[in-house]
Amino acid sequence: MANLPLPSGYDVYWEKWIDAFEQEDSQLEEEIQEMQELLANEEGIDEDLEIVDHSVSHIRSIVTPFGILPLTEQTKASSHFKLWVGHSNFKLTEDFYKVIGQQPGIEALDILTPYRFRIAVGKMFVDRDVMKDVRDTMVTHVTDENENDEQE
Repeated sequence: MANLPLPSGYDVYWEKWIDAFEQEDSQLEEEIQEMQELLANEEGIDEDLEIVDHSVSHIRSIVTPFGILPLTEQTKASSHFKLWVGHSNFKLTEDFYKVIGQQPGIEALDILTPYRFRIAVGKMFVDRDVMKDVRDTMVTHVTDENENDEQE
């Protein structure tokens, strides 16, 4: 997002939400492969490789409202939702839950900070169309809100 132009008015920029657990999985796989390659050059590799395999066989889990669940491909949010993070240059007040949440195609909404939020776009919707509608509605809402404040 470093190369984005500065907006001339109210705006929302988008970036794909990256699942931290997916990054962790790929980093772990790379580390295991590197370790196995290093050990392959050593004497007594059979015993060492066995130790590596056992050291990563633990079951990762997450705490949910439904209890503790194992972290698998089926329990990762990124496997079930098309998630996007929106960055605004205006404060996201409580009324934005309704403004964003009522847009067609929005399955889930989390306002993360006063300027950042995450949406899940329904599988039967085109991401870019939903994101454009959300952006346009948000900009219209904040513009109208500020015009009303100026009139008072």
